[in-house]
Amino acid sequence: MINRYFTKTHLIALIGLITFLALGGCATIFSNGEDEITFNSNVDKTKVFFDNSLVGETPFTLSVDRQLHRIKVRFSKEGYETQEMLLAHKFNINAGMVLDLTGTLTFLTPGAVDALSGNLIKYSPTNYHIEMVPEKTGDLKRFRQRVASMQFSAHNFADIQRDLVTGEGEFLNTLQSSFQIPQTHKKAFHEVLTKNLDALIATNNGLEFWNRLNRLIKEDPGLAAYHLG
Repeated sequence: MINRYFTKTHLIALIGLITFLALGGCATIFSNGEDEITFNSNVDKTKVFFDNSLVGETPFTLSVDRQLHRIKVRFSKEGYETQEMLLAHKFNINAGMVLDLTGTLTFLTPGAVDALSGNLIKYSPTNYHIEMVPEKTGDLKRFRQRVASMQFSAHNFADIQRDLVTGEGEFLNTLQSSFQIPQTHKKAFHEVLTKNLDALIATNNGLEFWNRLNRLIKEDPGLAAYHLG
């Protein structure tokens, strides 16, 4: 079936498209444009390097040119372990662009942005929180627990909010477990959630939610022992 429609003309067009991309057309289409990216950390004034060039200190926001190569980001501060990551990017499928075999750019969404504006690549996420690890931490196990709990909240924020509204659910149970709050203190945990429901629901993301909840746990006499620093 494929061979019936894949004609010699299509093959020539496809080869031409591949040549166009190889000669730099791809960079022209995909590399322009910027994203605002924010970096925060548990330790202020952590230095942030892009491909070994210092770009700022946390907390800060900067505009980053969209580009095909993965940017290596390094986080450094005296007294803490240096951390590295690759800045994640993805194609912005909301632009509604397809490439057909003739090499024509076809937009599926009326009024979509021009491919040459660079909006076909965007960095995701655009808000990063970095937990810096002390070089000689006295409780590495608890530090890792803190990071794992934050990650769970960040990745499952929408589901946690849904459970908050209903007052129960597997995501609330897992959140409780991430703080290692035992079942004997489940009632106290849910009371904290209920008393502060409006403030917790109003948060904009999982990290903001987690930090607020962690503070509330610290302030509660029955739960303070489960505060994660």
